[in-house]
Amino acid sequence: MFLKPTSTVHSEFPWLPNSLVDINNLIGRMKNGEIQALFIHGINPVFELPASAGFIDGLESVPQVISFASFPDDSSTYADYIFPDHTALESWGYQKSSIGADRTVISGFQPVVVPFYKTKATSDVLLAAVHGIGGDQAAALPYKDEVEYIQSSLVNLVSQEGFFNAADINGFMSQFQQYGGWWDAQPRLDIPNGVRALSVPLSTGAARFDGSGEFFLLPFLSPILGDGSGANKPWLQEIPDPTTTVMWNSWVEINPATADELGLADDDVVRIISPMGEIEAVVYRYPAIRPDTIAIPFGQGHTAYGRYAQGRGINPGDLLSLIVNGADDLAFGATKVLLEKTGRKYPISRLESRMGVYGE
Repeated sequence: MFLKPTSTVHSEFPWLPNSLVDINNLIGRMKNGEIQALFIHGINPVFELPASAGFIDGLESVPQVISFASFPDDSSTYADYIFPDHTALESWGYQKSSIGADRTVISGFQPVVVPFYKTKATSDVLLAAVHGIGGDQAAALPYKDEVEYIQSSLVNLVSQEGFFNAADINGFMSQFQQYGGWWDAQPRLDIPNGVRALSVPLSTGAARFDGSGEFFLLPFLSPILGDGSGANKPWLQEIPDPTTTVMWNSWVEINPATADELGLADDDVVRIISPMGEIEAVVYRYPAIRPDTIAIPFGQGHTAYGRYAQGRGINPGDLLSLIVNGADDLAFGATKVLLEKTGRKYPISRLESRMGVYGE
């Protein structure tokens, strides 16, 4: 969550948290007892947020926590109620996409398999709850299920000039599913005034770092596990990282010259200490990183999420200081750390030769 740039997905719903500042404000309200019920859907904040954000402490102050996780993840272990949603391959949905193109795009998706378990779409759960309440709330949402709600949301596009046209919503939905979405037939490109943009002075403040360590910590998204949502899938865990070829674990990348100064070899276990906490990781000597920087991938270090993910590797988010950048998001490269030798070794699984691809 905290590594994703500020999104336009929620522009229609400004009350949803859309930056780290918004999330910090929400956590503050949770701790103050202002939130009586918290719904968690499509995210895993216990894992994705830095531990220093205090989200777990906030959860403990919320009387009712409801999770819609498709799998028992780190956040759902704190939930009072769990209503498992369908997985992506079992779900309906649509989204207004910001793709950097010259026209509006509405992308859609539909189930390709029937639900394997007795799960239920989150929209259907909420619709059933509203209908159970009755009154004005039920009258405002007269839809029998998620599909009918999606159709009602897209019905205004039937009369608009798009990539395809249809006489009614049924014909529109048929083509919408066939093409995977809808987009404007004509471009709507609003060209900015370049002269004005160039006249605005660019001002940047001095970089701010937390910690007295000599190394900059650079966490990065795993190209295999992403933000960690893929860690419960053994076939993803088995895919070698394209740079290090490591599988089923985490590692810390250290420049070979720095490693020599510290007396560190591949597979040595080091302790990494920041102002927020400490973790232990296995060394991978990597010449493409700066001597004053170490890098750790996100994706591992789950406290739950099934037998393939739980207790495997480390989460660098446990080290991050809560420094906000100019975009109100986490300055995830602003933490400095110390390294300590532990004197232990832990050979991690990797596809390359134990001599390394660089002949070390």
